[in-house]
Amino acid sequence: MGEISNRTILALLIATLVISLGGTYISLSAVNNKLVSLGLAPITGFATIPNGTATVTVNTISSIQFSKASVAFGSGNVNTPGGYNNCTLTTLDEGNSPGCSDFNNASGFTVVNDGNANLSVELRSNISAANFISGSAVFAWNVSVNESGSCVNSSGSDRTAVQPNTSVGCGGTADACGSIFESVSTSNKNICPSLLYRDGSDALNIDINITIPYDSPTGAKAAALIVTGTAES
Repeated sequence: MGEISNRTILALLIATLVISLGGTYISLSAVNNKLVSLGLAPITGFATIPNGTATVTVNTISSIQFSKASVAFGSGNVNTPGGYNNCTLTTLDEGNSPGCSDFNNASGFTVVNDGNANLSVELRSNISAANFISGSAVFAWNVSVNESGSCVNSSGSDRTAVQPNTSVGCGGTADACGSIFESVSTSNKNICPSLLYRDGSDALNIDINITIPYDSPTGAKAAALIVTGTAES
């Protein structure tokens, strides 16, 4: 058998490759024709979905709540034997006045924005001082910042921290705003333009002050404070 030149070997390899590819093409054509006859997509060799996309939607949750359900001063009376004409109950650290006998000292409420949106906060009482205690009684509230920077102004690029608005003309940056008691309102009053939701800056204190005259009607008394938070648009 004579020698086969390098050129002949190359020609044979190319011929073999062409025949192999040709056979593959014929086989794929036959398969595709069968798939089409069955109503199925043919084999193309291309990815029909070249890219994958992950999607997620985070919903806005507006949620505000009191840290506890009630403030209970218990039972007692005005210390008239001691020469007092009224008793002042307060949730401030100073405690009740000397004109009070047997009432408990109590701490105030904390309101927390536990959602994921800044809230405009309004507060109201379900009852006035006159209907709660008597015509000459005092029923007042005071709102202050529980966590620094929790309450900010509601507009502008500079969200400046402000004191909660608990008295007429207050709501600015003066520290005195957070220490003023104001008679409760039975209609909604905005106490914070924007209460933030981020942890560590999302809480307000609500303290109450009740002055009971010595001639007030006796019996159990109850009042409700209602807080409403509206998400910023």
